[in-house]
Amino acid sequence: MFVRLPGCSPYWSRQATDVDVAGAHQRHSWKATAINLKHPTPDPVITRVAEDQWHASDGDLVVGSGDTGRRPDGRLYISIDAWHDTAFDRLAAAMLAELPAPLYTLVDADDADTISNWRRAGFTPHRSERQYLLVPGEAQPAVSPPAGVTLTGGAEESRAEVEGVEVGVIRISPSMRDNGRPRIARIRSIEVRADQRRRGIGRALLVHALDALHTREFGLATIDVDETDTATISLLESVGARRESNTLELTWQK
Repeated sequence: MFVRLPGCSPYWSRQATDVDVAGAHQRHSWKATAINLKHPTPDPVITRVAEDQWHASDGDLVVGSGDTGRRPDGRLYISIDAWHDTAFDRLAAAMLAELPAPLYTLVDADDADTISNWRRAGFTPHRSERQYLLVPGEAQPAVSPPAGVTLTGGAEESRAEVEGVEVGVIRISPSMRDNGRPRIARIRSIEVRADQRRRGIGRALLVHALDALHTREFGLATIDVDETDTATISLLESVGARRESNTLELTWQK
């Protein structure tokens, strides 16, 4: 017996969506048949279709996909999007059998079902993060660097120097659209040397980097911050960053 709403096709589709895996954006298109409530969900066949991508298939139907992406700090992140728990579990088992530990994943801190899926696969909570959004060129406060500090660099890396010595740096990973136009920029890190902090270097450096992104026509920048990093959170909020979501980072060890 199949459940079908009057006037609806026995197939539903979820339109292609952007999936951010550790700064890598990929597109997936899904279709799924109506749920068979009488019989248990069959085990899907798992296939590694690329070095960083796995599919779960039920006949000719793709019912799940798994991806990996490596962050600039070298950590390997895993993402699974599945139509049902069986597909998720089979994908997780296949991927964990082939990938090196440790592995990491990020989920919405309020998504109890997804967190439960990852826990079932053996992942444990590691830390909580906040995601902030910044709009380059959106009424950023005018900030001059402290006396003796020079700001250099552009949209991928901005630096603060004192007499030619680097005392601060912001690293950014820009993401481009297929047509070569700017899409979104991910701020990877904001660093100021310990003996140069509380001088306003971080704020001046961040505004400088946002100006460079605006010049390159980037309309949006994001950054993920450990929720215990109050200094960076205060810095972001001082330049108008908007808190978008809370995420939970989970990790897996063999």
